[in-house]
Amino acid sequence: MASDKGAPVTRSVTIQDVARRAGVSTATVSRAIALPDRVTEATREAVLTAIRETGYTPNAAARSLRAKSTRMVLVLLPGIGNSFFTPVLNALEEVFSEAGYGVLIGYARNSPRRETHYARLIRAGQVDGVLVITGNIPRDEQFVQIPDLVPMSLMFSEIPGTDEFSVFDVDNRQAASAMVAYLIARGHRRIAHIAGADTSLEARERSLGYGDALRAAGLPVDPALLWHGATNYDFGSGERAASRFFALDDRPTAVFVAADEMAFGFMRQLKNQGLDIPGDVSVAGFDDTEYAVHYDPALTTMRQPRTELGTLAARDLLRRMTGKDGEVSISHVRLKCQLVVRDSVRPI
Repeated sequence: MASDKGAPVTRSVTIQDVARRAGVSTATVSRAIALPDRVTEATREAVLTAIRETGYTPNAAARSLRAKSTRMVLVLLPGIGNSFFTPVLNALEEVFSEAGYGVLIGYARNSPRRETHYARLIRAGQVDGVLVITGNIPRDEQFVQIPDLVPMSLMFSEIPGTDEFSVFDVDNRQAASAMVAYLIARGHRRIAHIAGADTSLEARERSLGYGDALRAAGLPVDPALLWHGATNYDFGSGERAASRFFALDDRPTAVFVAADEMAFGFMRQLKNQGLDIPGDVSVAGFDDTEYAVHYDPALTTMRQPRTELGTLAARDLLRRMTGKDGEVSISHVRLKCQLVVRDSVRPI
């Protein structure tokens, strides 16, 4: 019986092959094929040459879908009820509505099944552009292929291993380090951290910043004080984290929480057990949501420039959807956060 062992393995030429040969992104290749008048002549020629050299056959269905405008943008959120996203959505809606676009809100809920659902909706040509604001890494492989069809941008997260998307976020690691450094400057030496989900890149960055500040001050990173596993940046996750605090014999004097919503839940559980904040323990958050200034005590936190990020992301996506400014390159905008000092942290 003959064996085909050692036979050469062949594969279809992909749009990624064309992009590498032409020295452009896959989104630019798609635009050069579907909307050639929206790229420069030099780019168009580079793409066409790469297509001839690689033997790539453009997907006719994708070409057809991209050429039709729905005047709709999909904004994918992790869920409903978190006030963090309110100013972001307000900024997005204002930019898109002024340009004559509607906004379709989707909720990923950290679910691969729901991610697959929205990836199919996008590939079916029902929107002209996509903004993913989940904070988590989309696990559906179809998301990596979205630029073949429509422009897609990410907010507060990115997808490792690809540079096909515009990204708008903050320097989470630097901001978290600055917050912990502030706690250290106030005399705290035993500082705990309530982290976000392991699937969240921003949560990982904030945890790294926490460790950076401790090591810079010559303090140990105690695993007993690094509390992972919060599935969402929500009130309930903060409440559940309080059990880790109460289980310790040697409790921290300060707790840095990866999100304000979690900080509120954590603080309520401590207050329910008769502890005073900041008398018994100081608490610091991240985000500066609208309720932070009204909580009792008012929360010391890191302010994210949410409105500015939303406006920048919407304008960038709009330019790439319409091509009004010619070929628009992929952007990675990273803004700094601002320390907001209030009443939930005391000096030691």
